[in-house]
Amino acid sequence: MKPLRNADGEINTQVVIALIGAAATLAAALIAGIFGLIQLQTSRAQAPTPSAIPLTVEIDGPTEVPLNKQEGFTIISENAVRAEWTITGFGQDEINPFRQSDEVWVEPTDPGRVGETFTFIVTVYDSAGNKASARHRFTVVEE
Repeated sequence: MKPLRNADGEINTQVVIALIGAAATLAAALIAGIFGLIQLQTSRAQAPTPSAIPLTVEIDGPTEVPLNKQEGFTIISENAVRAEWTITGFGQDEINPFRQSDEVWVEPTDPGRVGETFTFIVTVYDSAGNKASARHRFTVVEE
């Protein structure tokens, strides 16, 4: 007895239809699997690489500032859009917009402050609202 034929020797249509259905299901699964693998490879190739520069800030300036003399401190940040700074006893301000570097000038005039150490604190912000801070210490000295 042949599997595709019935007892009378005729083609068994139910078996043929079942075989066609099984072949179509297998073909659909293979096609879906192949396209799934292609899509996976494409999404891996298109994964964004972190190209954004991390937000950082630094303060460049002297560690000693003479009495009655102006000294500049440079705030440097590549991708900040706004900066806030403070030096207790000297002042505070906001720099908006901030453009990669800016300078803050200090001129100590009180002789009673000679020998005191001050901390210059700056906080910068990028366009996404992230922030970074830096500190720089300096001491007021005689001229």
